[in-house]
Amino acid sequence: MKSQKHLAPFLILALLELSGRLLGSEEITWVTKPLLMPALMLFFVQSAPKTPLNTYILAALFFSFLGDTLLMLVPRSEYFFMAGLGSFLLAHLIYIVINMSAITEGERGFKPQWQDLIFVAYGLGIFSLINNDLGSMYIPVVIYTVVICLMAITARKRWKKTDNQSFKLVLSGAILFVISDSILALDKFYKPFETAGFLIMLTYLAAQFLLVKGFIVFIQKIRPEAGS
Repeated sequence: MKSQKHLAPFLILALLELSGRLLGSEEITWVTKPLLMPALMLFFVQSAPKTPLNTYILAALFFSFLGDTLLMLVPRSEYFFMAGLGSFLLAHLIYIVINMSAITEGERGFKPQWQDLIFVAYGLGIFSLINNDLGSMYIPVVIYTVVICLMAITARKRWKKTDNQSFKLVLSGAILFVISDSILALDKFYKPFETAGFLIMLTYLAAQFLLVKGFIVFIQKIRPEAGS
């Protein structure tokens, strides 16, 4: 019950954000969007025992908050899109580090496995649709695509290395994050569509919640000194 109480601010803000998207109300989304990740950070702090891993999770959420805020300013300048992309890139790099912390020292690394090809093929497929319209964003988008696919791959590599519930939650969150960014990329660089903003936020918010919940479950299962 206490955990649900701590989650309430995030759920309320998420509901308002998605309602604002459906209603096309910028007044609502300008208020709610910058508050979403701080609310999720609050839920995490109040729900997870303290471990060295917590700092990394909070850092990933902070850079996500920064990315959310910067992307709101894109109508003023396209430079904010690059800055937002960079912030989310840092968040994904931190998520990669967190995912790898669940893997034992002897197994740590990016040893190729056939399951990784699913994410590689998906990334290549999305990139093949948008690459002709990237212009000066070509290299940044290539880097971002590689990193987010690696984030999903490292989430999958937690299989049998961590609690099964944590594995399912984190992998689901990683997959939804990839889908959210795919919708954003297709809408911006391939073919804009009306419901893109709503779908991007729906999958993004679900992704971040599932990642955080999965990490909370992981932390609750490990020793206090684990995660370093």
